[in-house]
Amino acid sequence: MTDTSEVRASSARPSDEMLPFLNNFHDIFTTIGVLILLAGLGAGAGQVMAGLGLEEGEQAFQNALMALIGGIAIFTWLLSALLVGKQRRILPGIVLSSVFGVTTMIVLVWGYAQFLIHGAGISEESFELAGAGVDDMEFGREAVMMVLAQLPVSIRFMPIVFGLAFLLPVTAYYVSYRLPFAGGLMGVGLVLTAVMTLLAVDPYTVIIWSPSINVAAGGALLLAGILFDARDPGRETRLSGTAFWLHFFAAPVLLGAVLNFTQTGMTLQESDFANPENLNLFAAMASDSAESMRLAITALTVIGLFALVSLLINRRALIVSGLVTAGVSIGVIVNGSDLGAGAVVAVTLLVLGAIVVLLGAAWNPVRRILLMPIPQVGPLGRIFPPVSTAEG
Repeated sequence: MTDTSEVRASSARPSDEMLPFLNNFHDIFTTIGVLILLAGLGAGAGQVMAGLGLEEGEQAFQNALMALIGGIAIFTWLLSALLVGKQRRILPGIVLSSVFGVTTMIVLVWGYAQFLIHGAGISEESFELAGAGVDDMEFGREAVMMVLAQLPVSIRFMPIVFGLAFLLPVTAYYVSYRLPFAGGLMGVGLVLTAVMTLLAVDPYTVIIWSPSINVAAGGALLLAGILFDARDPGRETRLSGTAFWLHFFAAPVLLGAVLNFTQTGMTLQESDFANPENLNLFAAMASDSAESMRLAITALTVIGLFALVSLLINRRALIVSGLVTAGVSIGVIVNGSDLGAGAVVAVTLLVLGAIVVLLGAAWNPVRRILLMPIPQVGPLGRIFPPVSTAEG
């Protein structure tokens, strides 16, 4: 008689990634309950606000609404202590950490706005006065610096406050419950806060260099994911789960940044702000022009590089995050052949599906070939984990 543990062991593939968002079906069952419970809380909060009869927008209305949103944040934290802290439920934790992060961020930003209005004495007139002297000026460093010179320091700090309002809740969640998803969000928050700090210090430079800064931000998330993976090459601890989410968030940021970089160059020109519609990346890709074809080819090139990196570091998250853009890019290229709309959709799905299936089927053999010149020990061996001989 075959032992059930042996059956489980024999069906496992050592380098296949474990699901970083799901333990088992009980996670799904619990998540359904969490979603229903949160929906009930939201509906109940709406009923409470309606029953109070407060005039929308007034201070009393805002206070009551923020109290209810803060209450939901506290509830999600306490529920997380049970489901995530004690039972290590991953999928419910993703939902709860997201709700906790959003609700807490809303309350923190609102709190700072109240400080500006009631503590620092900031009003709409403050913004009107700051912009009064630049009404007839074109966008440029002189105009931006003139506005900044007339703004109170408390307003200039607003970008940093927005960054911290996102970073602090997810950091507290990760530190308390060590949920990998929250660790990924913390990485995003750190990068966001760094960019927001630069924006507060020198907004003109950040705006002009935004294409390059966005590429650097996506690259930082990707590098962080690789470093976390290097600390757990066997993909056995929560460090590996955190790395998955860092890769997952890095891919769309980096892909969008590279496409924007392709469209505008390293920097924006002051003339670009006279026609901001020219900076619309989605409109450019949707148009029937040479620009859309160039962007589509660039997107597929970047996704191809993602696939290469994914194979080397044994991470599929980079590819998954770029599938939608890959499909759009293939569609743009196929559309250039003057096929009908139905044929374009069919060919796009066939090509995209075939690529994903081939990658999935040949993942380990291709990895084995790519890793042949790379040492299997030392730092490189940790960054590029070797393929086990037990795998096909």
